[in-house]
Amino acid sequence: MRNLFILGFVLASPALSAQPVLTYGTHGLKAGENNSMRQVQYVEPGNAGAMQVWDYRQLSPLNEGKTETVEQGENGAFKITSADGGVFTYACNEDANIYEGYTGPGRLVRFEQPVVKIRYPFGYGATLTGSFSARCFYGANHEMGGNMAGNYSSEADAYGVLLLPDNVIWYNVLRVKTKESYVEELCNNTQVELVKYLWYAPEHRYPVFVTWNITYTPENGAPSTVNESFCTTAAPAPASPEMTVTAEEITEEQIANTIVAPEVTYSIFPNPYNSYFHLTYTLEKETLVDIALFSTSGQYIKHLVKNVWQKGPQHLTYNPRSSDLAGFYLLRMTFDDKVYVQPLVKE
Repeated sequence: MRNLFILGFVLASPALSAQPVLTYGTHGLKAGENNSMRQVQYVEPGNAGAMQVWDYRQLSPLNEGKTETVEQGENGAFKITSADGGVFTYACNEDANIYEGYTGPGRLVRFEQPVVKIRYPFGYGATLTGSFSARCFYGANHEMGGNMAGNYSSEADAYGVLLLPDNVIWYNVLRVKTKESYVEELCNNTQVELVKYLWYAPEHRYPVFVTWNITYTPENGAPSTVNESFCTTAAPAPASPEMTVTAEEITEEQIANTIVAPEVTYSIFPNPYNSYFHLTYTLEKETLVDIALFSTSGQYIKHLVKNVWQKGPQHLTYNPRSSDLAGFYLLRMTFDDKVYVQPLVKE
């Protein structure tokens, strides 16, 4: 797991130009847009925080992929049918995504006080908490009943770049951590804790990666834990070589402690790169330009340019050294007093 970390830098790039935000229009439930996932070997969720890189390319698939279908009933409720035949019921609108119940083989849950999964919009640093209660029924005909009550929370705890098997790369991904802690009152009181991490990409409605674990602790017994990971079978949209970022796209939080400098527009292509990458940047006035390559731990590698350039477009092509290993790098670009950091991937 690599953490993109350089103190004092303003972070902005074509691939990571803004912190991702979940909205009802982009990530709310939508009938007919089904979700296909395949199980992969379990992996721990990795680091929280800004500008993370989660490298899960090594995970082996455990199945070919299964599709969850999304339907909407006459009462407006959404029903998600999983591959094993279980049906999850949600209320989803412009304000929130709310879990209302479950019906499946040997188990039925009906919430009296439901679980709020997301409140829209939901971006990095957003949190929500609450309590829930439900009636649970078990057995082949749901003949045994009991109560369930506890607390839940959701937190958008990280964003960055997600690498999945088959060299799939998702940029600008938001990670949401959810937690449910409750007691099931059936035969004996069982304490249950479910922790789930979901990675959302801007161009895909449903999570592109999920990892979770659930721990059961009976009142008079030893705890047992189940954990699983799943990744989407969808592919990200092709990266555009024309993708750029301008000063206006940097958030107020990012520039709060930065001296205002001339606006600059830049683009880098290709990224990931192999034998070269090409950098184009346009200056609004005569500007001191300092561009250098670093490792993701902040170790200096090479200066590409340090000079005063006139107003207008500038071009630079970098051919990596034979000693440059495949992996992740940071390109630090200083234009007068404004600093940008571009994550790069060398294949």
